Amino acid sequence: MIKNLLIFFFLASNLLGFSLYAGKIEKGFIALKEYNYFKAKELFEKSFKKNVAPASFGLATIYSRSDNPFFSLDSAFNFILKAELSYGAISEKKKVHYKEFNFDYNAILDVRAKISSAFYAIANTENSIQSYTNFIHLHPWANEIFEATNTRDSLAFELAKKENTSKAFKYFIDNYPQSALLLIVQGEFNLAQYREMTISNNLLSYLEFIAKCPNNPYVLEAEDRIYEISTESNLIESYFWFIQTYPKNRNANIAWRNIYQLYMTEYSDERINQFKIDYPNYPFLQELEEDLIYMKLNLLPFKAQSYYGFMDYSGEIIIPADYEQLSFFKEGLALAMKNGLYGYIDKANRVVIAFQYSSGTDFENGRAVVEVDGKQGMIDRSGNLVFQPVFKDLGQLSENLTYGAKDSLYAYYDKNSNLRISEKFEEAFEFIDGIAKVQQNGNQGYIDEFGTFVVPPGYPEISFFSDSLLIFEDDNLIGLMKRNCQVVIPAKFQEIGQLSSNRALIVENDLIGFVNGVGEIVIPATFETYPNYLKRSQFVSNLAVVCQKEKFGIINQMGKIIVPISFNAIGEISSLTAFTKGNGWGFMDLTGKVILLPEYDYADSFKDGTAIVEKLTLQGVIDVKGKVVIPISYTSIDRLTKELFLVSNGAQFGVFTNKGEMVIPLDYQQIRVIDKDLLVLINSNEVHYLYVPEKRIIQSSVKGE
Repeated sequence: MIKNLLIFFFLASNLLGFSLYAGKIEKGFIALKEYNYFKAKELFEKSFKKNVAPASFGLATIYSRSDNPFFSLDSAFNFILKAELSYGAISEKKKVHYKEFNFDYNAILDVRAKISSAFYAIANTENSIQSYTNFIHLHPWANEIFEATNTRDSLAFELAKKENTSKAFKYFIDNYPQSALLLIVQGEFNLAQYREMTISNNLLSYLEFIAKCPNNPYVLEAEDRIYEISTESNLIESYFWFIQTYPKNRNANIAWRNIYQLYMTEYSDERINQFKIDYPNYPFLQELEEDLIYMKLNLLPFKAQSYYGFMDYSGEIIIPADYEQLSFFKEGLALAMKNGLYGYIDKANRVVIAFQYSSGTDFENGRAVVEVDGKQGMIDRSGNLVFQPVFKDLGQLSENLTYGAKDSLYAYYDKNSNLRISEKFEEAFEFIDGIAKVQQNGNQGYIDEFGTFVVPPGYPEISFFSDSLLIFEDDNLIGLMKRNCQVVIPAKFQEIGQLSSNRALIVENDLIGFVNGVGEIVIPATFETYPNYLKRSQFVSNLAVVCQKEKFGIINQMGKIIVPISFNAIGEISSLTAFTKGNGWGFMDLTGKVILLPEYDYADSFKDGTAIVEKLTLQGVIDVKGKVVIPISYTSIDRLTKELFLVSNGAQFGVFTNKGEMVIPLDYQQIRVIDKDLLVLINSNEVHYLYVPEKRIIQSSVKGE
């Protein structure tokens, strides 16, 4: 009987596990598993002294759970730390035993992480620098440590930015040296330090900043400000003083180049040689030697695959085709476009003035007008804005003055942008021979260089007729007046022509007469008007073409008929003047004697020994003997120069000499005169030139141009 009871007890004890022999710790884990927090807490507390690690772990678990009245994160945190610290003292045998109750070091770490997460939620709710700092300090193992650190640093950075002082940024740097924001904050510190030390914006403040903060990257900007303040006057003397005073400043070479550019306002090789004498320490002497060579080099723009460069007169490429647009060189500089913006280059292809303008003009008298954001300003050769871009209209310098309008009224300024004549004109024009036309209160007048009216604004339209007389308009008719607006001839004419041979045509009631240079009517208005009369009836060699009853003749200065008024049409006055009586065009001398019979459908009067004639709608050129110089086989012919003619077959253009030599075949879409020695020849993908003295075509050596 007793034996059977012992067997039963043995079997029951195995079935119940440790329930009969288990200690307080084991019973505590069982109670905890059953959510019997009161019993578990009591058992863990009673076994705490003998079993610190498992008891602390159990209590930390209870205090960390919010589903019981004992919830306390502070208590949970304290007990889990005790559990971690004391776990190492447990024997290996007990560690194996406790693992059966899911208690080991990993379990401690897991509970610790959950407790830390709960503390992070509290810090996040408070969302303050201090709450995150405390969390980071007490929970360095937390999964949220990086997020907490970044959030703390961001809050601290925002606070520093709000204060925006070097002291605030320095505090951040000193207190958060491992922050991911450190480089950004360091940059803010450098800027704040620079700003605070140079707030007075004077030369001394920038010098002191450089001396005290040599490692601050804004030292370079301080050097730039020293340069700008020292050279604000933009005078050669100020740049030279800057170089002498601050030779190590990074802008010293820029100052040297600006001295050179300002010195070269009068652009010549003599000026370069004088510069070498005046500034023997110029650091770019080799460039001066190059400039002397380039100065003698004539360069022409050429086109290659939609881009432009410069070539010499032999076609050799001097500057590659890297530019979207180019002008000819003027005063040693050429306007160029790159990436949609304009700047200026020299003949060595150095960028003298950076590409920064939406438009620009050639340099004249050391100045060029440029445009920025729809407003115009003016620069000198150094690129300095002598006139800030605040003008809606700004003229080029003329006689050291220029007109400019910022809003609705014009003023005049000198070359250094100093106001010379105040804003009071509705329109303004350039100075010529010491005077300029202006408009005030709807009337035009002329002023001198001091703004004094030499011709008062008395009429809507005026222009000079002679040195002493002006043409004026009144009620759509015109007359003549003196400079003081005293009327010499009332406004009764429809036209007054240019004075030539001391005669100018007048038109009154659609009839032509003539006045002399003092406004006297010397030939009454009795002749008829006709197409192109302003040109044809102007006196040339003391003679003029006139018309009566739709017939033409020639009169002298006194109105005497020299060639009878019996022709259907007469060309411009010439030693051999074109005429027609209705049966073709011929040529006569100035006495009316026929020199070349009328055998042409149309003809222009002779000029420079040749005349353009037409037969069967085609044109050619003849000489004074009637010999055909240029075949009468072209749709149009025009004079280009004294010796050259532009011819066209209706689609393409070419060039002949007055001797009948074709120097340019009909291969071009456009031909224009550049100057007396140069023609430009243009096709859609080509830009060539004719060098007139040698009758030689110039084209670049670039293949596939």
